[in-house]
Order: sequence, then structure tokens, then C-alpha cells
Amino acid sequence: MNFDIGKVLDTSARASFAICFASIFLLFFPATFLPFDIIAFREKYGIWFFIIFAISASLLISYIMKYIIGFTKRKWNKINTWRTYKYILKNLSDVEKVYLKQFYDKGQTAILFSMMDPVAQKLKTFGIISQPSGTSIAPRGLSPGFIQPWVFELLHKHPDYLNVSKATTQEVQKDA
Repeated sequence: MNFDIGKVLDTSARASFAICFASIFLLFFPATFLPFDIIAFREKYGIWFFIIFAISASLLISYIMKYIIGFTKRKWNKINTWRTYKYILKNLSDVEKVYLKQFYDKGQTAILFSMMDPVAQKLKTFGIISQPSGTSIAPRGLSPGFIQPWVFELLHKHPDYLNVSKATTQEVQKDA
């Protein structure tokens, strides 16, 4: 008899639950409520039902643990992603903040940006500005793009990330 443990582990959670419930029923249900003699049946096959119960219960516990670990990993990845987003927005230079602020104040997500502008290219590198695939450069060297939704979501929660002194803002606008 060839027994493959991999096949047992591939059993679905529903089947494991059904087998576990059936074995619990056969092992622990009171004999007075059943119309047949289960005591002789338990004496003869009880150890096998207990083994089946132990295996199915351990499979159920493993499914529950797998779900909890997967859920925790997804939450942790989401937290780390948002931490990275916050770090990016907090550490923007004043020039980048002024560039981004002009679009944020208007609520403008679809933009045209110059491919030659180093500030726009740096924001593109950080994933703040994205360029749609399959687009070509528009007249005057402008390219269509959009500001990622996470940028606006974070800036709505933390508008202080774009705070720049007025003197710096005027200086940057004068240089542009």
C-alpha cells in the first residue's frame, strides 16, 4: 500500500471540516439519542476514528494558521508600502514639493509634463508620477502622465508634507 502524504495535505478545508465533524459525531455523540448500537461500533473502530479525527483536526488547524499568517503578511506588506510612501513624500526636496503642490492644489491627477524636466523625472523615478504605456510625446516635448492616487490620499491626510516656506516657493517659481 502506497500512501502519499501530499494528497492528504491537498485536501480542502471543507472536506477536512466534514471529516472532522463526522468523526466527532461518531466518537462523542451520546448513544441514547441514536437508534442503533454505536457502543459496539466505537469499541471495534474507535481508534481508527480517533486517528481520522486527529488528522482532520490538525489539517483544520493548519488551514486556520495558514489563513492567519497570510492575512498578517498582507497587512504587514500594506503597512510597509504606506510607510515607504510616507517616507518618499516626507523627504521630497523643496523644488519637488512646489512642483507637486501646483497639481495638488488644483486636484489635478492627469497632467502633461516635460520629459526634459529633471524634477518631473525624479518624481517619476519615485513612482509619484506615472506615464501611461503606449503614449508618445505630445507637441513641445510634453508627455501625458498622471499622479498616483496614493499621493493624493496621503496628502489629504498629511497636507504638511508639502509645506515649503514662501521665500523658497517664490525662488523656485522664479527659477522655472
